[in-house]
Amino acid sequence: MTLEAFLVEAGPHIARWRSLAAAIHPSSPVSWESTFAALTTTPAPSLKTLDLRLSDRSRWTSPGIIVLFGGAPAAPSLENLYLKRIPVAIEPLRLSGLTSLTLTRVVTISTLELFEILRASPGLETLRLEENTGLAAVEPRPSAVEPIELPKLRYLTVQLIDHGAANCLLSTIRIPNRRHISFCANISSINARSVLFTPSISHLLHVQPTVVPALDSEPWNIKVEPVDDDACRIELRGVVLDLGVAGEDQIQDILGWVAEGLGSEAPECPVHLKVAWSTMDIARVAAVPAPLVVRHLSIYENLFGRLPDSFYVAMSQPPESTSSGWPLAQLECLSVGFNTMDPQRELIALLQSRYGNPASPSGTEPRCPTSLRSVELRGQPITEGLVDEIKGILGEVNVFWA
Repeated sequence: MTLEAFLVEAGPHIARWRSLAAAIHPSSPVSWESTFAALTTTPAPSLKTLDLRLSDRSRWTSPGIIVLFGGAPAAPSLENLYLKRIPVAIEPLRLSGLTSLTLTRVVTISTLELFEILRASPGLETLRLEENTGLAAVEPRPSAVEPIELPKLRYLTVQLIDHGAANCLLSTIRIPNRRHISFCANISSINARSVLFTPSISHLLHVQPTVVPALDSEPWNIKVEPVDDDACRIELRGVVLDLGVAGEDQIQDILGWVAEGLGSEAPECPVHLKVAWSTMDIARVAAVPAPLVVRHLSIYENLFGRLPDSFYVAMSQPPESTSSGWPLAQLECLSVGFNTMDPQRELIALLQSRYGNPASPSGTEPRCPTSLRSVELRGQPITEGLVDEIKGILGEVNVFWA
């Protein structure tokens, strides 16, 4: 049975509907007027879940702004609303009491309308906003707006909306029991610290002690992963930032915001630098702002030996004076993946250059860092004698195949 045939048959029973999930695909052309006639003309007093989605590949276009339920407010029973590419008139619905709200590429929602929904839904548990072009910064600025308390919100996703709107939203909501925040934005062309990552949203970095067990296994680590030549992922305390950036300096700028937001807790949050394929200068990315310190470096399989030359030079070339000049001078854990023999020999050469000469020519000053505690080797082939060879360079450091 087609979607159109089903809804035409079910339409007369709309008063008994509890849930409706309808997806419009490219292979199923529909007429909104006939297919969704019941939804646009008649209230649905028992509806708990409404899910209307238009496929990304569908070329269907609506006849304009769609007014549901004949212009009547949504039923108080409505708890879950999911809209994707469906231009529904939001204001007439007078939405309240929601537990889940997902709006993807819905052009008809404004920032003030969103705030009204959130204030009327203190039991909201999941909020997902993606590419909603109607959201924009509002005046007065967030500092003058009454905070919106959402004590039950666990999952928040904000992706590719206006930078000012994102700052307004994140400055205004209070989500003390959140578990996961996913934020995606392209900040390469803006001054992110003045437009988006301001002190007013740093409250998101703090979590209640009761929430910590629900986070990942390393809730206090700050994971930094540059990707390609223009992106970076930063993760900490259940917050995931996927950012389009204009190079290494902008990554450091955001890490500066993180450090300031964490305040006195920042020194207790070690940085885990994860190196995937990227043309960025890893040594520059590793120069994180104080008091942050990179303690763990992971290099993905297939990459050791293929990173920019500047990385190997910085890691293996002795500084002019003491160990304080070394990049990653306080590195404690090194994790390297292999898929051939050649990178293993390159690792030996790097470790020998970096750690193999513990004293300066005078014998009085440390010539290399001494903080390394473990080396994890991953992948194939598992070469006999490699662990012993590394231990011969590093001494008491724990070296093992994972």
